[in-house]
Amino acid sequence: MYVDSHCHLDFPELARNLPDILNRMTQNRVSHALVVSVNMRDWPRLMALVAGQPHLYASVGVHPDYEDAPDPTVDDLVKATHSDKVVAIGESGLDYFRLSEPLDWQRERFRTHIRASRQSGLPLIVHTRAAAADTLRIMQEERAGQVGGVMHCFTESWEIARQALALDFYISLSGIVTFKGRRLARIGGQGAARPSAHRD
Repeated sequence: MYVDSHCHLDFPELARNLPDILNRMTQNRVSHALVVSVNMRDWPRLMALVAGQPHLYASVGVHPDYEDAPDPTVDDLVKATHSDKVVAIGESGLDYFRLSEPLDWQRERFRTHIRASRQSGLPLIVHTRAAAADTLRIMQEERAGQVGGVMHCFTESWEIARQALALDFYISLSGIVTFKGRRLARIGGQGAARPSAHRD
């Protein structure tokens, strides 16, 4: 059996085909899926989608690319975790690839999510792009290692991965590693793999 640990089935283009998607999940032995939140505006719709599906679960949070999205408070996020369907906080983090400074709002949003994660005891889904140093610094300052979680869609170096692992975070390698121009490198003879530092 497999688990889809990060999907966005609430996005309209997917939600309208939900019965077919659920059927294909069953055919391919995908037993559960985590529908990951990207903003609070659409979160009620996400929860309505997972509520009637015993194999779908949700996270709650605001993606760093959503510049104009209302920012939840720690209390807002923790209150949302009172549902048995909510199993994670995020996705949140830092993304300096598409946006430019000043990005204090993004860093403060990330801190809010880490604090909610620690208060609720739920793991954190971290998005980081072109912002690895600040991401790790804030994770360390806010003691994200107390709850752990996953570095989603990871494309950074082994050194960054090592520091995230030390904070009790898992490393998620997505389909990006299959993109043309990417290569996998062996890590210390241990048989693990990491994407190269090359960016497409």
